[in-house]
Amino acid sequence: MSGRDWRHLRERLHDLADLGDALASDMPVGDARFLYAIIEPMAEDAARLARDLATVLVNEAAENGVELPPLDLGGDAS
Repeated sequence: MSGRDWRHLRERLHDLADLGDALASDMPVGDARFLYAIIEPMAEDAARLARDLATVLVNEAAENGVELPPLDLGGDAS
């Protein structure tokens, strides 16, 4: 893992929210295109970090004999 923790994820998500707010304004197309180019890798990084942190949590729970409840997000399992 990268050594980053939930604080880094929170910071990344706040940055993405700020960029989303900027897109919500009446922005010229060229500027919006630039922001989308920035947002995509930032979102991928946030998703990767969230997966890493979730994996660490699951592994630590297993190592300590903590049974986690099933993860049901309400989606179709098929």
